[in-house]
Amino acid sequence: MTVETLTRAEFARELGYVDADGNPSDRAIAQLLRNALGRWGLSPKRALVGYARDQLRAGDVPADGVPKLLERLVVLGECAEVAVGHESFIAPAEPRWFAVGGGRAVLLGGSLAVPAGLSPVAALPPDDVAVRVTLDSEEAAATLDAGGWRQVLLAEWLHPPGYLRHVARREGDAVRGDQWDLARFWERLVSALVEEGLQLGPDAELRAVVGAAGSFFGRLTAAGVEGRWGAQPPSGVWCAYRRGHGDDRWLPTLVSVDGDDRRALDLFDDDEWRWALLARSKAVGAPEVAHRADGEVRVTWPLPAQLRAAMDIIGVPAGPWRWRVAEDAPDLWSLLR
Repeated sequence: MTVETLTRAEFARELGYVDADGNPSDRAIAQLLRNALGRWGLSPKRALVGYARDQLRAGDVPADGVPKLLERLVVLGECAEVAVGHESFIAPAEPRWFAVGGGRAVLLGGSLAVPAGLSPVAALPPDDVAVRVTLDSEEAAATLDAGGWRQVLLAEWLHPPGYLRHVARREGDAVRGDQWDLARFWERLVSALVEEGLQLGPDAELRAVVGAAGSFFGRLTAAGVEGRWGAQPPSGVWCAYRRGHGDDRWLPTLVSVDGDDRRALDLFDDDEWRWALLARSKAVGAPEVAHRADGEVRVTWPLPAQLRAAMDIIGVPAGPWRWRVAEDAPDLWSLLR
């Protein structure tokens, strides 16, 4: 028997913790979290994050991204964050599977060990965190069903839509999903702006999305205004960011402009802002643009977390705001209302 000593970098490559360029692999980190959750079941969030960080640090792999990867798994629906006493715990979700077209399926929840008789999809990029298997026959689907995996459709997975939690917070109570759509969510935000908005002084620095949907979006934090962003929005109500304390701090905001009068309503977080942008597009009849052609979906605006997760299920990430999809993959955009 030969005993070989590995360097920390070799250890990390051997276990797949880094990609070909030596960067942390989202896919490998997600699997670390899954493995621990599959063994432990309901687990303190801090213990789960700590375990993954320790494993990565053993290979000198940066571990700063572990909490965000866990958050992605929660949004995907592979697990749920729950409060037990005063501490956050992570609970495994019900085993489910999606048919995503092209003879493939995505598995969510459970122990996430691929059932015997099914083949994992090979050669996936390191930023694709979904568990994908080949599903090319009725027998393969029956194998999943027999193993306790329940098939779900995208419409079921999307319920409740992510903007409803923002509605519920503003209403101060639970709300019925069948009584709300994106256009009504926009009306609620505009109402809150009218009732609660604060006057902005002439020195307040804004960047608002005023350009046409489908055009180059641009970066909020660019040195100068670019893409759909504008520093002097015209009259109307706009999704914007206003500069906070510090050069790099921008606060998600709705802003109303009426001549020289400007009022702002700070939103809860970036996710509410992204839902607001989509809601505004529905309400004013200028929908945001998603292109689907040649086996690829490309969106032209930043997606809320739930919709990004939906695309991460349907397709394989192919770059910023782009996913490779099968010809018969579900159409996410037809389900939004």
